[in-house]
Amino acid sequence: MLIALNPDPLMKWDTPSGHSPLSIFFDQIHTLSKEAIAILDNGTFPVTIARSKFLMKPGNTDDQYYLILKGVMRAFIKEDGKEITTWINEENEIVGSIRSLGRNTPCDEYIQAIEDTELVGISYSLIQYLYDQFPEANIVGRKILEESYRDAEERAFISRIPSAEKKYKRFIATRPQLLNRVSLKYIASYLGMTLETLSRVRSRK
Repeated sequence: MLIALNPDPLMKWDTPSGHSPLSIFFDQIHTLSKEAIAILDNGTFPVTIARSKFLMKPGNTDDQYYLILKGVMRAFIKEDGKEITTWINEENEIVGSIRSLGRNTPCDEYIQAIEDTELVGISYSLIQYLYDQFPEANIVGRKILEESYRDAEERAFISRIPSAEKKYKRFIATRPQLLNRVSLKYIASYLGMTLETLSRVRSRK
């Protein structure tokens, strides 16, 4: 994993506006002040992860969020020697060990790049500073939390569908853009079925 910080407050990001991609992303959710944007431009950092490499592993205490700029990542746990995919995220989605943020507790998931992936990171301490100093940051945080909750609810919903075929139909309906980007074994694991079962479902369709 390559992590590059932005130590120079005058350094420009390689974007048309010269701002951090995270500043741009947050500002699209809710308008930020120039001061908040300047802090984000200097306090966020780029991350590049090669395909199959890891952003985090169990035991890590990385207190940071990441926005995916390009690529796809998944999280998984290991049970009885098997990998169980817990989520799959792509561009313009937030990743990180959410359960351990702000608690300084070890991560319990593997977070892996499925494709060569580019991200931009922000520390939990900087997020808290923005919350304290800029009211608009709290609106951004709330809207991101709402979206994260909807995603978690969708994962809970799809995991409780008893029919393998209906699980797959739901996945097609909600995440069609991932079908040609993600290995079937990861999709099968995410849906809670074997690869053989998923192959049978796909052949019937």
